[in-house]
Amino acid sequence: MKRLIALFSALFLAGSLTFAQTNDDIESEQPIVSQDISFNMNEPGDQFIKIGLMVTFPLNFGGSFPLFRDGQLSTGGAGQLGYHRFINKWMAWGIDIAFGYNPTIGSNVFTYVPLMFNFMFQPTYKKFEFPITAGVGSAMETYLNNTYFPGLVLKGQAGVFYRVNPSWSFGIEGDFTYMPQWYKDSSKNDYGIFGSALISARYHF
Repeated sequence: MKRLIALFSALFLAGSLTFAQTNDDIESEQPIVSQDISFNMNEPGDQFIKIGLMVTFPLNFGGSFPLFRDGQLSTGGAGQLGYHRFINKWMAWGIDIAFGYNPTIGSNVFTYVPLMFNFMFQPTYKKFEFPITAGVGSAMETYLNNTYFPGLVLKGQAGVFYRVNPSWSFGIEGDFTYMPQWYKDSSKNDYGIFGSALISARYHF
């Protein structure tokens, strides 16, 4: 009887060792899955609000209407507020509204309030972002007692931003704006062309 118990004990021990060895072999043969965790500064659905201050330079390429004739407008300024939403990590759509002014040589002021619909393409490198924006919209333009509305506005803009943290980025931008004025009397038609330099802050959420 003792021999029978010893035999069963030996068989049980051998089986346990064999099962443990088999499990170790199976586990060692399983591939190691590496987790590739990547982080994009912007994902679809991300949004930001932009606040900018700019200096505007009338490029004054001429025209028949006195307001935009060479030398009539001086350097001015503008403030801008915008909202953008990403459709993927590279592209976003948005809306900008601004209030701008340019003094004239007669000590008067030309003002304009453009509302722009924008499409933005933004490549990134590390913490740097490079937005390239094209926009179209309309503006209310006022000079003395004359108001021109709606005025067509076309704008191209490019810049560089540094993402300080997930919520804030700061940068500089430059833009080129085209604002024509068309009248029933075509002899009064004219256009304004402006270049601007901006300092902007963006709040991301």
